[in-house]
Amino acid sequence: MNTAIWFNQICKTKQLTPKYFSIKINGNNRQSRNARIAATRYRINQEIKFLYCKQRKLNELLYKIQLECAKYWNVTWQYIQTTTDAQLDKMMDSIYHNLNKKLDALQKHEPHNDNNKRATKHTFHTRLVNLTHIKFNDDEINTLNLGFEYAIDENPKQFIIRDRKCY
Repeated sequence: MNTAIWFNQICKTKQLTPKYFSIKINGNNRQSRNARIAATRYRINQEIKFLYCKQRKLNELLYKIQLECAKYWNVTWQYIQTTTDAQLDKMMDSIYHNLNKKLDALQKHEPHNDNNKRATKHTFHTRLVNLTHIKFNDDEINTLNLGFEYAIDENPKQFIIRDRKCY
């Protein structure tokens, strides 16, 4: 139980999505990605809460069983408990080792991360075709490539030329 809680909390802090939490939402737009991320976070939080409740109930049962065993095996119970704890420690070490391998695999591959899909960038044709003899610098070309609806951040009064006479 502790291992499952630990694994889910590590995945939550490192923002990794285990395979059993994968949620499919159609679409690749921003809203779909945000909904998928929010649903995954919610699912991880709910799973952690559920595991804590389950752990609390199991701990209460274990405590009651240990009291009964201590009552039944008066003197030898201490020996039984230490050998059981040693065996559990060995098992827990192997379980944590396997979980660390899973975390390393999730960090290396990150199959549910949308950034991996965008690694290959498609090059588009240039938006700007200059049919005049005017030479533009790089800043002007970049601004024109942004499109017709791009708002210029600078004050428009700077672009007004007052020295020219209009005929």
